[in-house]
Amino acid sequence: MIKTNKTFSRLAAVQILFQLDFNEKMNIEILKDISDEIIYEKYINFKDINDKNYKNLKLDKKWFFTLVTKVFSLKKDIDEKLTQYFEGSWTVDRMDATLINILRCAYVEFNYFSRIPLNVVISEYTNVSACFFNDSEINFVNSFLDRLSKS
Repeated sequence: MIKTNKTFSRLAAVQILFQLDFNEKMNIEILKDISDEIIYEKYINFKDINDKNYKNLKLDKKWFFTLVTKVFSLKKDIDEKLTQYFEGSWTVDRMDATLINILRCAYVEFNYFSRIPLNVVISEYTNVSACFFNDSEINFVNSFLDRLSKS
């Protein structure tokens, strides 16, 4: 359940990162770099669409920009690190695009924002995953992030 502005901003970051990945896979828009203008445009679109669903929440614009920029700029490195924690033959390419962006965002928070307690990050992204997935995927996110946080 999305109850705070910060969680709402995490949800927005995951959705925008999904959109950027989707556009790239479909050869609609391939970005080598991401500018504040591009992020702002995506931010406004997300805000306009979701204001009705989350009336009492406001996007934390600074946090949203920070997450999107950090994940976008470090995506290749993040994916290499996450791959080390996948079991069996799972790879980033086999993962659902929304799911991998949830894991990417959490990875960024674990590694670049140490002032946020690990259990808070796990809880937040488990809540974000509940907006998109059923129990098995939510449990996967929870257990994967728990394992990742202990490394």
